[in-house]
Amino acid sequence: MIKKFDNYKMVDIIKYLAAILVICVHCNPIVSEPHLNYFIKQILCRIAVPFFFIGSAYFVRRGMKHKSDYLKQYLKNLGKSYLFWSIVFIPIGMDWINQNLRLAHSMRPFALIFGLIHVGTYYHLWYIPALILSLWGTAKLLKYFSYKILFFVSILFYLFGSFETYYGYLDDNWFKDLFDMIIQIFFTTRSGILFGMVFVVIGFFIYDYQETLKGLLKFIPIFTIIFACMLIIEGESLYHVEKLDMNFLLLLLPFSFFFFLWTLSAPFTLDFDTRKIRDLSKYYYFVHPVCIVIVEEIGLAFNLTFISAGVFSFVLIFLFTHLFCEIIIRIKKYEFNFRCLWMTVVLGFIPTFIFSSFIYFYKTTNSILKFELVPSLFFINSFIIFYLLQLKKNQRE
Repeated sequence: MIKKFDNYKMVDIIKYLAAILVICVHCNPIVSEPHLNYFIKQILCRIAVPFFFIGSAYFVRRGMKHKSDYLKQYLKNLGKSYLFWSIVFIPIGMDWINQNLRLAHSMRPFALIFGLIHVGTYYHLWYIPALILSLWGTAKLLKYFSYKILFFVSILFYLFGSFETYYGYLDDNWFKDLFDMIIQIFFTTRSGILFGMVFVVIGFFIYDYQETLKGLLKFIPIFTIIFACMLIIEGESLYHVEKLDMNFLLLLLPFSFFFFLWTLSAPFTLDFDTRKIRDLSKYYYFVHPVCIVIVEEIGLAFNLTFISAGVFSFVLIFLFTHLFCEIIIRIKKYEFNFRCLWMTVVLGFIPTFIFSSFIYFYKTTNSILKFELVPSLFFINSFIIFYLLQLKKNQRE
């Protein structure tokens, strides 16, 4: 029996499952029954992102204790990765802006910059700038303030952000006007300060006080179950409440704390290497939106309802995402080649033109398809072509 917090392989497995939940929450309805779909997407799936924040913070804190410049190097590498994927998603993100926001052409570069530093160049990328800000800010603040103060401040921020979930309880007064103004400017309260900081503080705290927390080992499973039940009750109580979004659930704070402790202290060992699923969970996060767009829009174009929504659609999107991520992992093993990159950009237009023309010409419905479909097809085609070019180059060598 494991009597300490060191079951890191179990953390990798939960992260992998959490990545699947992130895919699920971004898909069209999974089941036709509205209440069950609400439970799956707005309660069950909402445990994923807090787990990512806490897990990242825990291992960053662990690295900081062993290497003085670990945080700097981690944020530098994370920033490079974020910049790469932000550039990749710019065409898709700009199409989204054109479709959903009424902005003058002169304002679009500013919208792009704002997206880069706050909500990402596409909707799912918000997590990275939020993680960077909350990790950096928490590490700096811990030099001057205690955990008590950081918990107090970060929970206050979280409570303020939670009004996006509890919006229906706001009366028509100055506070609601202030909140509406903030939403109009920043689009969401889902940010590093309002959402991510408290979970990063939890992750840092768990690492720093893990010896003290060992005294809770025998109580952790029951506390996790209790707070899970309370989280479900909270989510169900909000079913008929007007919401702007549902990222913030108050019981996510204690539940996520004990759930991460439970994962770290899971009383069994895993004999297989979890590095592969650790990589997969990372790439699932980055690429799943394009797979969602392609699968769901093809289903919509040809009136294939079992592809545009439902369990089969979700499974198809997951398999598509997994296959694509396998290709990316294999690409990472090859030495980068700029010649292959330029050939990819040129050659990528050919299958994209063919596939998109086929879909738009032969579609059997009058439904307006998302314009992101075309750059999403180019995104997939380009990576496949780049992989094939790299594979051919390496076979010659």
